[in-house]
Amino acid sequence: MNNIDIYPTSENSVLITWPEKICPVQHQQILKTSDKINNQFKSLIFETVVSYNSIMIYYHFDKVTFHQLEQHINDCIIQVNPEDMNSQSDTLVTEIPVYYGEDAGWDLQTVAQQCQLSTEEVIQLHCQQIYRAYALGFTPGFCYLGSINQKLILPRKATPRLKVPKGAVAIAEQQTAVYPNISPGGWHIIGQTPLALYQKSNENFVPLIQVGQQIKFTEIDKETYMNLAGTLPVIEGKI
Repeated sequence: MNNIDIYPTSENSVLITWPEKICPVQHQQILKTSDKINNQFKSLIFETVVSYNSIMIYYHFDKVTFHQLEQHINDCIIQVNPEDMNSQSDTLVTEIPVYYGEDAGWDLQTVAQQCQLSTEEVIQLHCQQIYRAYALGFTPGFCYLGSINQKLILPRKATPRLKVPKGAVAIAEQQTAVYPNISPGGWHIIGQTPLALYQKSNENFVPLIQVGQQIKFTEIDKETYMNLAGTLPVIEGKI
């Protein structure tokens, strides 16, 4: 229970926080705690949201008080032994193909220059990591993946783009991600994937990447990308 805080954020929500860091072992502990809370008290809870170092819980306040729920949460935390966690998840690794050509990786050359690497080294470093999906992002299907190689760490762009293309693979700070739709964005675009980041089935939203999943990027050539995607995105206002 050291360094784990529980406090209410509204009349029907409570936030559990762990130390603020990107850590796969701690994240496994968070996910297992979330699973226990959902399994043991599903009649009291209607949604949980896991992030890098926290769980947000939305509960039925007409069925349980905050103090009662707090005790339930404490019991679940105690049941999850941090020493049983390890740095590798049991889940399979999902591979995402990426075309890293400069006509797809709009910032690839700039990233290479700022990191004092060749473009080939940037691609190699990005592909050699196995990333963990830590949190869902600002738009459906967007998932924060960490951590990138230390040699690739850069701050976000000083001036965000108004339109980042669907499927853009990008990096910023310690993270990498894939944009599931056209949207504004301030991350450095280094490639493009032909994969759809989510599917809609019978009004259900099914993301390709789930929190806790392991992800690996694999390089493909332009011909393979075009065969899968059909075309490269051309967005007005590319900067």
